[in-house]
Amino acid sequence: MAKFAFRLDPVLDYRQRLEDEQQVVLAAAVSKQRSAEAQRDDYIARRAQMRERLYAHHNEMDTIELRATYAHCDFLDRSIVSQQRVVEEARAKADVERTKLVVKSRDKKVLSVLKERRRETFESEASATEQRESDEINSRRSDRVTTSGEIPS
Repeated sequence: MAKFAFRLDPVLDYRQRLEDEQQVVLAAAVSKQRSAEAQRDDYIARRAQMRERLYAHHNEMDTIELRATYAHCDFLDRSIVSQQRVVEEARAKADVERTKLVVKSRDKKVLSVLKERRRETFESEASATEQRESDEINSRRSDRVTTSGEIPS
């Protein structure tokens, strides 16, 4: 029986490599997004901690410490706003990379489905050919038996 050969295998392999590369790019973009989110969350936690300290120990602090604490809270507020922009940019880049991955996956999937359908067609044709050959052998044996007067075994 002949072996199945898909002529577009090199193209399928190439598209698989493109998809794999895009997965790496997406993973890097998602990692940057998570890192930016972690930094923002750290700023938020530090600000909450600073405000809690202000509320709990306000009357124990002297004016210099109060001013420094309020200034630091302002700094953290600005840092949070700035970091939120970074998070949004990282999220947008990750979404773009995710969209590219979907497109590359779809391109590969099209060829994959085509290969599978051609394999099924090949196997059904090979099965039909094998059946025809088997039928022909049986037909010849039957003809030989009837023309020679042999008793079939």
